[in-house]
Parts: sequence; C-alpha cells; structure tokens
Amino acid sequence: MRVFTLSLLAVAACLSACESPQTAATAGTENAADSPAAGTAQPEAREAAATPVNTMQSPAAPTPAALPPDQQYRLLGVIDPDMNNIVAFALKVPRAWKVEQSFKRRWDGAVPTPQIYLALRSPDGSQQIEYLPLTQYTYTEGPMAQNMRQQMQSMGMPQLPNDVPPMPPLVYIKQMLLPGLAQRGLSIRNLTNETVLPAQPAANQVTKSSAYVDGELGNGRRARVECRINLQSLQANGETYHVWQVFPSITQTNGDLAASYAHTKVAQESIVSNPTWQKLNNDVVQRGQQSNYQAGERNLADQRRWADIQRQGHEQRMADIQRQGAASTARYNDRMNQMDVDKAAFDARMNSGQRQQEYFVDAINEKQKYADPSTGERVKVDAGYNHVYTDRQGHYYGSNTPVNAGSVDWQELQKLSMKQY
Repeated sequence: MRVFTLSLLAVAACLSACESPQTAATAGTENAADSPAAGTAQPEAREAAATPVNTMQSPAAPTPAALPPDQQYRLLGVIDPDMNNIVAFALKVPRAWKVEQSFKRRWDGAVPTPQIYLALRSPDGSQQIEYLPLTQYTYTEGPMAQNMRQQMQSMGMPQLPNDVPPMPPLVYIKQMLLPGLAQRGLSIRNLTNETVLPAQPAANQVTKSSAYVDGELGNGRRARVECRINLQSLQANGETYHVWQVFPSITQTNGDLAASYAHTKVAQESIVSNPTWQKLNNDVVQRGQQSNYQAGERNLADQRRWADIQRQGHEQRMADIQRQGAASTARYNDRMNQMDVDKAAFDARMNSGQRQQEYFVDAINEKQKYADPSTGERVKVDAGYNHVYTDRQGHYYGSNTPVNAGSVDWQELQKLSMKQY
C-alpha cells in the first residue's frame, strides 16, 4: 500500500535509494563517502556517504526522454540497513540510470536522525543528481530564550551549532549551503537564475518552501543547487518554537539543465513512504527521546547533588572561617587589653617617678606644692611655713601661726605629700 506521508518528508527527501535490497548493500558507498557535497548540509552528517560529483563522461547514450513516457522511469526502493533492509520509501528515477546511496543515522544521544545520501547518474555520465543529507535546526524566540542566550554568552559558552533562526531557502543557499560546498571542494561560480518557488502549507502546521540558483562548476558543467525547507512553528507561554529541516540537492549536466532538473522534480514529487518502516522508525525515535529525557533527569539530579555538596562544603568553610575569625578577634582583644594594662602600669610608674623627682627638686629649691581645696588649683610657694593662705587675688601668704582666714576673706591651702604631687 502506498501512503504519502508528509511528516516523513523530513526523511524521504534525503532520498537514500537503491535498486533492490541487494543493490543497496553493494551500491558502492565507499566511493560515495568521498564526495565533497555529501557532507555539506551539516558537519555532524559526515557519516552519510557520498559520491564524487565531477567525474562525468561525454554524452553518448540516449536520455530517458527518448523513451515512451511510461518507460522513462522506474520505481526505486530505498532500504534501511539498520532495520533488516526494510524498504523505507520509494521514488521514481530515470530508467537505466546508476544509483548510489548511503543510509546512516546521526545520533543525538539516543535519538537517531536518518542521514541519507543519494546519487543518480545517467549511463553516459553526462547528467547527475545528488540529494544531500538533511540538516535540522531548532530555534526559540522570546524573552526566556533571549535571556538564556545572554547567560550562555556571559559565561563564555559557545552557541549551539543548530540553534539557527529560520531563513528563506534562497538566503540559506547563499549564506550556508554554497559556502559549505565550497569548503568541501565544490565551488559554483557565475550564479544566475535565482528562483524562489511559492510556499506551500502542509499538515501539522508545516510550511514548505524552496528555491534554487544556477551556476557553473569548475569543470564547466552547469549546475542547479536547490534547497527545500520544511518549517514548523508553535507558540506557547510567550515563546515561539521553530523546527526547520533543510533538504539540499544538486543537479548538474553537460547539456540542457532544465531537462535534467525535470528528473529531479519527478523523483522529489514521487516519494511514497512505507507505513511499516515509519512506525518502526517512530518507535526508535520515541524510545530514544524517552532515554534522553531519563538521562537528562539523571544528569539534572547529579548536578543538584553536586550543587548541594558544593553548598554544604561552602557553608562549612564559611562556618570554619567565622569560628577562626572569632577566635582571632578574641585573641586580638586579649592582646589589646593586656597592652592597655601594661601601658597603665608603665604610666603609673612613670608618673610616680616624675612625682618623686619633682618633690625632691622642690625640696632642694625650698619650694612646696599646695592645693586650694575650694578650687583644686595647685601652686608652689616657699617652703618652711606651717600655714599658707591665698587672698583669691593671686597673692599667697605664709605663716607659722594660724590666721583667722574668715576675718580677712582668705583661704588656707592644703600642703601636698609626695604621693599627692
């Protein structure tokens, strides 16, 4: 039963093909792996083998267009070697053309993405059609996504290779596909006939668009580089999520490029998927997604445990530092207090010495220090008197007999001992 499944075009447009299960197993994928075009769509797709693109001969054999319409094409089954050589899908290819294919998978953790390369060559080598492995991109627009990108940039983390905003197919050809082909040795010059085909809505909110440009290869052959894009966009929680897939193809010829491209379109528009293979492949993808999710949960749990260990260690170090700081502060305060005590004792000794020295000097000079009990003022006067008075006018009087100080408004002064000096 033939089922046209739009959701499988992401796989089928890669067009990995062979004439039969036996043909696919012996299709010459080792030669195909050296093609510079086969690895163009994405660096991760290097596993998908390819075939040299510039090894053609002069036209000699008749083209399929010379045959009756019902005999120009044959149905080609594309098998999946990882699933017991079951036919994944089928498509029409020019009769008698040689077919080389590589059907492998690129693994994102446990989730596989088919990487299919297909090369069709006319018997005389004058025409060739290559379908390159698909490249899938994901991109999220919105405040949360923008904030995450800014955080990654501030932390010096590189941008994810497939985190690319959607772009029109013609822009993709110029900015990504052609430079990628040139890096792998397939340069296309003298670009002309830039053509954008009308976009077509498909199921599951998918929009299909395509474009192509014409040019010349280094050997003078004409080539048409085409890019088909399937874009699915969903909105949730203020964010817009894009998933878009790119299916490149290269058509080249020594003759009429439009006639060769007609074979490309027939093949692309005749894709028929196998629902049995689709179910098997979807089961593998779903199991891989579940496995990736579980691995992500385990990794997140490990990160949380490690973060807890780091936090506990940090808190322990902070507590140790705090205790050490408190002990250091206490020791410092003790040293300061002891220094204060020592200084007070030193000051006391110095003051005592100074008092003694002053007392003895005054005794030698026959001076004596007195204090006014009413004001606390101290004054030195001549020694040798039993009583000393002040008239509160700056005059001092000495007497060996007491004087009635109240009758003359005097104040008797108190003699200071050596300790009171």
